[in-house]
Amino acid sequence: MLKVFWMELKRTLRRKASLLVFFLVPILVVLVSLFFLQAYNLQIVKIGIYNEDKSLWAMLLMRFIGSVLRQENIVTLGEDYEDLLKKGEINAVIVIPKGFSAKLYSKQQADMLFIPSPVDLHLSTTIFKVLDSVLADFQGSAFFDPRVLQYIFTASDYPTPRLVMKNPNLKFSDLIFPFVVFLTSILVVVSTSCVSTFLDRENKLNEMFLLYNLRWWEYSTGKVLAHAFLGFVISASAYVFAALVMRSYVNPSIVLFLITNVAFLYSSIGFLISALSTDKNMANLFGISLIGLSLFSSGFLMPVTALSGPVKQLLMITPVFKTMYLVREYQINGVVPLHEAYGIAIWTLTFFILAIFAGKMVIRRR
Repeated sequence: MLKVFWMELKRTLRRKASLLVFFLVPILVVLVSLFFLQAYNLQIVKIGIYNEDKSLWAMLLMRFIGSVLRQENIVTLGEDYEDLLKKGEINAVIVIPKGFSAKLYSKQQADMLFIPSPVDLHLSTTIFKVLDSVLADFQGSAFFDPRVLQYIFTASDYPTPRLVMKNPNLKFSDLIFPFVVFLTSILVVVSTSCVSTFLDRENKLNEMFLLYNLRWWEYSTGKVLAHAFLGFVISASAYVFAALVMRSYVNPSIVLFLITNVAFLYSSIGFLISALSTDKNMANLFGISLIGLSLFSSGFLMPVTALSGPVKQLLMITPVFKTMYLVREYQINGVVPLHEAYGIAIWTLTFFILAIFAGKMVIRRR
């Protein structure tokens, strides 16, 4: 078993290109994640307002929109706003048409035109939904009575309420921290382990293993341990690098438990894919699919709550989601959900046992 372990490590690391990739993956994942985090920052949103009405009430409405989406994000535009939309310099434009205040004063339905940018349509959609939801909440109230608007936006010494995190030391960059750490392990471990048995077959190492009476469980255990070790080292490196760059901190004992489980889990799944696939292309396809599924189930690329009931429930029992959820629960509330930890350990143990028995598919006498 140890011979297989060391042989697999040496073969994976003997090429300088492989060493370079293993060194760069944690750095690239951390930097790319930082760029994604900046993209979620509302401060970079730019909403243009073209006011054709030119009335006091229209100006007060602009103040209201600015209070919802941050006043510094609001830009007053002229008739040339279409060019700014096409270039992506403005994410959306709200046009207040002529006669708007007259309809407002006469208690008629007054419409504003919303024009999204074709560059960042997802961001424009978010802006529209936020504003539409806020406006709908005021339906039937006296808030948009012009006299009320004038009173509300008059200068006052009363401070506005602020939103603060329950944990004052917690930043949103901390919540992306677990995704960065565990994604690096998943990327490397799956990409290397899902083709490992095919490399043995191509080099006719299987015949040598049979000649030396290597047991099937020794072969599979050595393979899984080798790739799990690589995943552990890479995740640990990503943890240290992300902690330095993002200035985020997560309890090392919790991270150690999760890094170990993720490394063993995906090393086991990768070996299963390699042992059960009929050719290398199929193994690569399954490996890429597994990485993609892990990205989506992590909740980083798409909101979990937006999914339909059965799909949402299925996603929430996946080991990646449970891993992310455990860390975030600890970060937000300071407690470790033990049922999630047990669930992750069960997933890991199950696939590890399946991977060990999958060694029979590779090391067998004819």
